Amino acid sequence: MKRWQMIKLGLILAVYTIVGCVGLAFVYNSTSKTIAQRKQADLQAGLHEVFPTATGFTPTDKVKSPNSTIVFDAAYTADGPSGSLGVAVQVHGPSYGGPTTLIVGVSTDGTITGVKVLENKDTPGLGANAANPKYYVDKATKTTFPGQFAGKKLTDAFVVKQDVTAITSATITSRSITNLVQAVAKAASGALGTAGSSPVPSSPSSSAVLPSADTVRPSSRTATSSVPGVSILETLVGTKAGTIVGASTKATAKSYDGDVTVLVGVSTDGTITGVQILECTDSLGSPILAPEFAQQFVGKKAGTPLEIGTNIDAVSGATLSSAAATALVKATADALVTALAGGGL
Repeated sequence: MKRWQMIKLGLILAVYTIVGCVGLAFVYNSTSKTIAQRKQADLQAGLHEVFPTATGFTPTDKVKSPNSTIVFDAAYTADGPSGSLGVAVQVHGPSYGGPTTLIVGVSTDGTITGVKVLENKDTPGLGANAANPKYYVDKATKTTFPGQFAGKKLTDAFVVKQDVTAITSATITSRSITNLVQAVAKAASGALGTAGSSPVPSSPSSSAVLPSADTVRPSSRTATSSVPGVSILETLVGTKAGTIVGASTKATAKSYDGDVTVLVGVSTDGTITGVQILECTDSLGSPILAPEFAQQFVGKKAGTPLEIGTNIDAVSGATLSSAAATALVKATADALVTALAGGGL
């Protein structure tokens, strides 16, 4: 009898389990279709918001993300009556409270046409203001945080608190979204064939990091670094009245979740005469592109310690990127000193 009751109870539990699973499957199927339809509607609305005059949108695979942590979910050519108006990209990447998803439009003349926040999970009242149509970074003109990107050129700096106004008390969110917009701008510039989107001068000059030189020429040999992971890309020599006064080189290395590229100049006495942070593809690394960060290295000696928190200040919100750039500047400066000492440049 007890055995039969146990079997009966097991059968009842099995029936309840099956019914529950079927019910959950039904709810999932019905809601998943609704969610998919809503997302598609949001996408279409966002596309038309960044390209209001477009007659249609054609999928394209020509726009590729430059950063492994920033994902381009879809890219479209915005079609107009007389041809392409530009490209629109749905992009998502890390932010303070989780992934943030945007639609970014870029016109064929290299101008951002608009930014639409599709999803943001950051703190309500702070980072979530990125998607709040009634939160203004400029109350006089009623400009929202994403709204300020419209009209920016791909060659603009895209640096929060410089040419991008941050959301109050939400600097991380502001930088995260700015990085997503900048990633699309960089990719779009290649796809559209417009001017590049580097936030440093478009033609970084070695004369800028070798200020005492009156002539800069290619070196007969490239400096080399003994530091693992550091790649020296090119080496130039600065001369004054025919005498070598220093050398510069461009170098790259891995950073937090991307790459960092620098241009470093060193005088013959081992003094760092100039530094430019040319590129940082870290998800939150763009703040180190600000000239103020690079200026800290000028006047310091190669061969001596360069450390975050000791004689170099990290950029707020980009400590790991700051540390990676600092290590690369030191390795590059040391390589230049060795090359200058060895002669034959």
